[in-house]
Amino acid sequence: MNNTNTPTLSGIDHCHLNVDNLANAVKWYEHVLGFSVVTELAFWNESGQGPLTLEDASLTTRLALFEGEGCSKGIAFLATGEQFIQWLSHFECLNIKVILADHGVTFSMYFKDESGNSHEITSHDYTYIKSYFPKVSLGSHSAKKD
Repeated sequence: MNNTNTPTLSGIDHCHLNVDNLANAVKWYEHVLGFSVVTELAFWNESGQGPLTLEDASLTTRLALFEGEGCSKGIAFLATGEQFIQWLSHFECLNIKVILADHGVTFSMYFKDESGNSHEITSHDYTYIKSYFPKVSLGSHSAKKD
């Protein structure tokens, strides 16, 4: 398979994890692994059930914790604004359904692999992406792209 036309990623932004008790999980990740709450993203946890984003001391690994049962939600890959736009075009060419979300400080696109696992590509280049999608309203999963 020729991957020369596949856009690049910048890494993994965060992993989604379901936890039994959000407060206990935060304490565990703080105590055991040295993670701390990312304060600028804490507002996403309005319901008290997540997502609550934690980050390690070296600022290289993030976890998005959700209180609830069931399987975790998959990998969130990191992309620059330019890479994000390239991925949208790439998925469109492959007829892969994408759900675009404006989170106010980041943009995400959600998609599924061939086994039905959900994944995400997220970008912190909010202003850059918003210039491409000014009509996408604030709020998760606000625009579907088939």
